[in-house]
Amino acid sequence: MFTLGISGLIAAYILIAAILLSINLYSNWSWKVKASTIIITSFFYVITYISYPKLLGWPTADNPPQRFRLIAAQVEQPDKITGDEGAIYLWLTQIDTLSSSNPPRAYKFEYSNELHEKIINVNSKLNKDIPQLGEFDDHDNIIDELKDAPRSGQKTVKIEFYDLPDPMFPDK
Repeated sequence: MFTLGISGLIAAYILIAAILLSINLYSNWSWKVKASTIIITSFFYVITYISYPKLLGWPTADNPPQRFRLIAAQVEQPDKITGDEGAIYLWLTQIDTLSSSNPPRAYKFEYSNELHEKIINVNSKLNKDIPQLGEFDDHDNIIDELKDAPRSGQKTVKIEFYDLPDPMFPDK
């Protein structure tokens, strides 16, 4: 597939701006139509600017799949000096059946000590080539957020990890 990336997007914007400029300079349209085209085009520039990072593959804060296979995890701890709140990034593949293969997607979660401890344990298993399955529990997550929010100030994500069972191959 032919892709131009950011240079193609910039070229398209320059072309649209040139067409808009020529319409506004050389047409006999009323100033209301000309102003409307400028406002609408500027509005779509802003929408594209906001929407483009999702197309680049940046981690999303959307709801992750209920059941997943963990591909990788990274933790950025909070930094009091810079004021960074920290984040936990998980690369997950949705699982419908154990034999299904979906493309991975990056998800971003707020940092919490509980999730950080789980990620340390899971990363050690991933480093030993033990595949990990996971599952989110949304109902308990809401209850835990309500209970723990006043005490710790951190939202916790209710997630459980499991070792992927070894495939059973039939004897020859």
